[in-house]
Amino acid sequence: MRKLANAAIGMALVAVAGCGGTAATPPARVAVTHFTVPASPTTTAAVGAGAASPDVLARSSMAATVTGRPVRIMPVGDSLTQGTDPEDPSKAQTYRGYLEARLRAAGYDVDFVGSDRTLPIAGSDPDSEGHGGFTIGPDGSNLCATCPPANVSDNIGGWVERNQPDVILLLIGINDLFPIETRTNGALRPVVPEDAPAKLVALVDRMEAVAPNAEILVASYPPLPFARSAGPDTMARFTALNDAARLAGSRGGRVHYVPLFEALSPSWTLVDTVSDGVHPSILGGDKMASVFEAVLTPLLADPS
Repeated sequence: MRKLANAAIGMALVAVAGCGGTAATPPARVAVTHFTVPASPTTTAAVGAGAASPDVLARSSMAATVTGRPVRIMPVGDSLTQGTDPEDPSKAQTYRGYLEARLRAAGYDVDFVGSDRTLPIAGSDPDSEGHGGFTIGPDGSNLCATCPPANVSDNIGGWVERNQPDVILLLIGINDLFPIETRTNGALRPVVPEDAPAKLVALVDRMEAVAPNAEILVASYPPLPFARSAGPDTMARFTALNDAARLAGSRGGRVHYVPLFEALSPSWTLVDTVSDGVHPSILGGDKMASVFEAVLTPLLADPS
C-alpha cells in the first residue's frame, strides 16, 4: 500500500433514507442561546499545497495499525455525502466519488465503508453513511412516523461497530438549520437551529469515544449560495455551524479540520452547486474532494 493520502432546502435533504422501527421521543433541548467560536482560520494556500495542521504532520501515520489491507474510510453525513441532485435523481453528485478517484489514481489502497450503497459519480465504491435528511442529533427527527432516528448521534455507535473504520469523514448540520415542526412528506425534524453548533461539538466528542482508534476529519460546509440568499439570520446560523466545525476539528490528536469553507471561498461560484444552491455540482464535488484529499493524505503512510 502506497502513501494514502427555507423549507424547500430542508425537504430536498429529506427524502432518501429507509424506514423501520419506532420514532424516538425528542430529548431535552440543548441549553444554548448564543454560540461564538474564536477565529482559527486555515489559509487556502496551505490547503492547496496539501499541508495540514501541525498535529497531523507531527504524529505518526496509520501504517503501524493498518497493514496488509485497504484503509477503511467511512464518510458520514447528509445528502451532500450520500449524493443528491434534485434536478436529476439518477445523478449521485457528492465529493465521495471524486475523492475515491483521486486516491486510487495516486495509488492509495482504500475501501469506503457504510450501510448506504449510493454509487457516486466518478467513483466505483458505493458505500458510505451518508443519509439524506439526517441531522446532527440526538433529536426526534425521522423520515416517517415509524422510521428510526434520522440523526448521526443516535446511529454513530452502530455504524462504527459494523464498519470498523480507520478514518471517518464528517460533514453534517445543514438540516439542523431547517426545522420541520409538523410532519411533512413523512418527515419530522424538531430541531432548534441555534443548538446546532453545540450539538456538532458534542457529536465529535461522542465519535472520539466510540471510535478511539479512528482518524476523524470534521469538515465545514463550502460557501453554499443558499446561505447568503436566505437572509442574514440563516447566514449567521450557517456561519456559526461552520465555526463549530472548525472548533471541533481543531482539537488535535486524531481529530482534524477539513476547511471546505475557507479553502473554497475564493473559487466557489454558482456553477459549483445545482440550482437549489445546496447540493454540489460535478465541479463542486471535485473541489470538495480536493480539500478532503489535502487533509487526508498526510495521515496515510507508505510502509515501504
